[in-house]
Amino acid sequence: MAAIAFDPLEYSRLLEGAGVPRDQAEVHARAMTTAFLHNVDALVTKDYLDSRFSEFETRVEANIDHRFTGFDGRLASIESGLANIDSHLAGIDSRLADVDSHFAGIDSRFADIDSRFASIDVRFARIDGQFGRVYVMLGVIMVAVAIPALQSLLG
Repeated sequence: MAAIAFDPLEYSRLLEGAGVPRDQAEVHARAMTTAFLHNVDALVTKDYLDSRFSEFETRVEANIDHRFTGFDGRLASIESGLANIDSHLAGIDSRLADVDSHFAGIDSRFADIDSRFASIDVRFARIDGQFGRVYVMLGVIMVAVAIPALQSLLG
């Protein structure tokens, strides 16, 4: 720390020049000297403040660096977890693609079954047509047999 320049003799002369009696001026000068010597250790200089602020700044920067290092570690852990999640999602996507392909196979089987039922429906329509002809023929036969039989009975 820098020393404080205080001249007690000069101070007492100033007091005497202002009209203070010499004895009182000397007592004032001694008291001021004692006060300065007693309090000089409590005085703070610019250099002292600069060094203290420098120490504080160094501690704060070290603390911030430590916290950012921890944060970077946690962030790397999170990114690693996200990469694992991405790989699991890729596995799920491939399984879903397999399921989709199986459903496509099932859909094609249903389409094949539908086409078979369509051909069966066509066959049933043909059979219905044939039964219609059979009914007509039976009707004609019935008329051909029933009318002569009725005529011979009535007749």
